[in-house]
Amino acid sequence: MDKKHWTAYWQTGVLTSLPNDFKENYDGELADFWDSVMSASPSPMKVLDVCTGNGAVAILLKEIAVSNAKEIHVTAVDASDINPQVVLRHHPNKREVIDDIHFIAGTLVEELDQKLDPIYDLIVSQYGIEYCDTEGAAKAISYLLKPQGRLVFVAHAADTAILSYMRQEEQVYQLFDQANAWEDLAQFGSGKSTVNGFKNRLNGFISYLKEKPQFNSMPLFNQWGQSMVQLISMPNQTLKNQRRSVAQFVSQYQNSRNRALDMLSVSDKLMADPEWYLTFEQHGLQLQKQNVIRYQGEHIAGHSYEFIKLR
Repeated sequence: MDKKHWTAYWQTGVLTSLPNDFKENYDGELADFWDSVMSASPSPMKVLDVCTGNGAVAILLKEIAVSNAKEIHVTAVDASDINPQVVLRHHPNKREVIDDIHFIAGTLVEELDQKLDPIYDLIVSQYGIEYCDTEGAAKAISYLLKPQGRLVFVAHAADTAILSYMRQEEQVYQLFDQANAWEDLAQFGSGKSTVNGFKNRLNGFISYLKEKPQFNSMPLFNQWGQSMVQLISMPNQTLKNQRRSVAQFVSQYQNSRNRALDMLSVSDKLMADPEWYLTFEQHGLQLQKQNVIRYQGEHIAGHSYEFIKLR
């Protein structure tokens, strides 16, 4: 799985993968879940947060430990090119906590048994392990845990409202593909087409969109249609000066689409194999409990799983 689109996302400085729902860090039932995990954990303790992104769960665990006078040493790993300094620029109030976390970038979970020692009392993850090769991740994690160590993670639910919305959005992306809209935008953004030529192609695209009334209820369809109309209405020199912005628009939405496709691929994986998590039991871990986490008592935020390494 290509990580460039995730690197681009984490370089924006956000902490969570759901910034519209969680402005600062994960809260509510998700934060309560990790609080319960820490309450049942000894002190001192070595913790490994895999698929950490910008360290949201690692930061939560450190803050919970501090508030409960527990000593934990946290290592946070991600396959993307994460950089804690980027996070600090957007969350300077987290400096003391972030500076106390050991971040490792550009490392797959499946490779961790070749790079880290088996010293961990607790390995955690949220919205990450399900993206990995389950067999490889289970092997590496089992190696890294100490006897009686725990693996605790939250995974996406196989089918939620947000995933249904993403499937609808993918239909809009495909519509744009069929009309060569992305290619036209990229050509203009890179200076390979004239302003008048670009406007002519946009006019043709707007006409094409009018023939697709079945998409009118989709916000993304309307948002992009309005953006095309705005580009057409600009004076030529003004539009010419927007080439860089158009290129950034294309890059932003291509990355967004690729992240959504990753999530949809994971959803398909979980629906095809509802008991995928039992692979961890084949590598010396025993499932202790699993639960559904509902955010604000309504939406399924994910499924939690807790394993223990027997020996």
